[in-house]
Amino acid sequence: MVTEPMKHAHFDHPKHGSYRSPEDVLGDDRLSATQKQTVLDEWRSSLQHVLHDEPEASNVRSTSDSLDAAAERLAAGKI
Repeated sequence: MVTEPMKHAHFDHPKHGSYRSPEDVLGDDRLSATQKQTVLDEWRSSLQHVLHDEPEASNVRSTSDSLDAAAERLAAGKI
């Protein structure tokens, strides 16, 4: 059984694979920068409905913050 904190700290992308953290996405050498951005964006999108329904969901907020940080690093070329 997946616990609530674990459920959002994991993302299965239908094309690019499964990731345990946003850092795992950045470290995936199989993906181009554009593909990494796509995975991060789609992961963030999957969390938006949860944040809308449960704005105090700390585990979701934490994952969302990690996604934001990873996207900033990617955009700045710091990967």
